[in-house]
Amino acid sequence: MIKYLVYIIAFCFLGSGIIKANDTPRRKTKSEMVKTNFEAGAGIMGSVLYLSRNIKEDNDALGYTFVANYGGHKLLRYSIQYTYYKPINIEPTWYTIRANTFEFNTEILARFPNNKTYLYPFLGLSYNTFKGYFTGANDYLNLRETYRPNTNVINNWLGLNLGTGFEHAFGPVVIFFDYRMRIGRERGWSFNIMDVCYGGGLRVKLFMPTFKSIFHGWRNRYGRT
Repeated sequence: MIKYLVYIIAFCFLGSGIIKANDTPRRKTKSEMVKTNFEAGAGIMGSVLYLSRNIKEDNDALGYTFVANYGGHKLLRYSIQYTYYKPINIEPTWYTIRANTFEFNTEILARFPNNKTYLYPFLGLSYNTFKGYFTGANDYLNLRETYRPNTNVINNWLGLNLGTGFEHAFGPVVIFFDYRMRIGRERGWSFNIMDVCYGGGLRVKLFMPTFKSIFHGWRNRYGRT
């Protein structure tokens, strides 16, 4: 699976360069130089909720995701995202599974010629929380070595996010879809793909001053250059 992940990332970055090269350069206006995009929105996210604990197929968890990003006039854009998953059971091994994720990603923007459609590979970090009641029944993955049967398990772990997204803007409204994998420490110092997520939703685009212009204005206000 790691091999396929490398192929996906290589394809996305190669595509970024090709699409970017086809863009028609245009001179930015003065207002564009001091303002940038700020987007906020929500959507639906599906997840396998930590592959090493999942003993059945077709039991992905669904949840709600909330996202905000900053930037977009240049190559990079930055986003923060929170996802809450609705409780599920993976019977008879796990009951009342709850999970949520906070993440921060850096996105590389590849613009299509219409300047409304973007492809954006991304890389980032996530803080993941998993809670559930572990019975120990049908423990095909030998989780008893880590968790005591008939106990509540709480696990927090850091993940490396790798993925790509696609979006198209209809005026100030942006529709987006994305796919991501999270790599984390499984046992000891072994690392593996812990989670696979897919989702989509809507964001609303706003314009706001750039941090650079705000800081520059503050310096000028107090007579600093």
